[in-house]
Amino acid sequence: MTSSVTPGTAQLDLAHSPAQLRIGGDWTLAHYSDLKRLSQSLDGRYDSSTHIDLNGLGALDTAGASLLVELLGAERLGQSAEHPDCTLSAADRALLHTVYTSLNDFCVPVKEPEISVSVQLLSRIGSAVYTVWQDTLKVLGFIGLILETLARGLLRPKRWRITPVVAHIEQTGLDAAPIVALLTFLVGAVVAFLGATVLANFGASIFTVDLVAFSFLRNSAYCSPRFSWPGAPPAPSPRRSAR
Repeated sequence: MTSSVTPGTAQLDLAHSPAQLRIGGDWTLAHYSDLKRLSQSLDGRYDSSTHIDLNGLGALDTAGASLLVELLGAERLGQSAEHPDCTLSAADRALLHTVYTSLNDFCVPVKEPEISVSVQLLSRIGSAVYTVWQDTLKVLGFIGLILETLARGLLRPKRWRITPVVAHIEQTGLDAAPIVALLTFLVGAVVAFLGATVLANFGASIFTVDLVAFSFLRNSAYCSPRFSWPGAPPAPSPRRSAR
């Protein structure tokens, strides 16, 4: 190894048979840009039969070792460094071995197998069908559990809880009747007023009663009691609905 600081070189000698690629000089970070251009200029100019000569290699660091791996390849660089005729020091050989082993083991991207669009589509369809089937089984199991519990309860009259059932019917039905009636009347009045105002523009005020009847049969008839019963979720506000 030379003690003077000289930029790294890579000379391709085609006069010999087989051809030789002589690596010399300092392959360090200080000459990285020049060495990068040099390695790119030699890309594709030699084949696998070219002999690699590393005896002229001077100073070496990890940056230069990585460039040598890019230029020669990890396997080929390892074979050249371990060749009996190679006069590299043990430290340089260990550095080259560490760098090309790391690049070969950790820096090579794993190529994922390509999956066709048709296979992906069938996979998604199968996954959706499986999910629906599992949900169906859960619903059927829940219904079956209810029917089983109901059947067992019907066969054991002593376990019937008449008082709690009547109390819940009174609380959710009879006690809610006044507020449901008031809410129905007020909502009906608002619908009738707005409907008559709008329908008057078309000369169809006579259909106001039909509007109130159909609106309550289709929407308000089940919404109003639900919003007023104890324990029912509150009606969505206009701001939340707009969001």
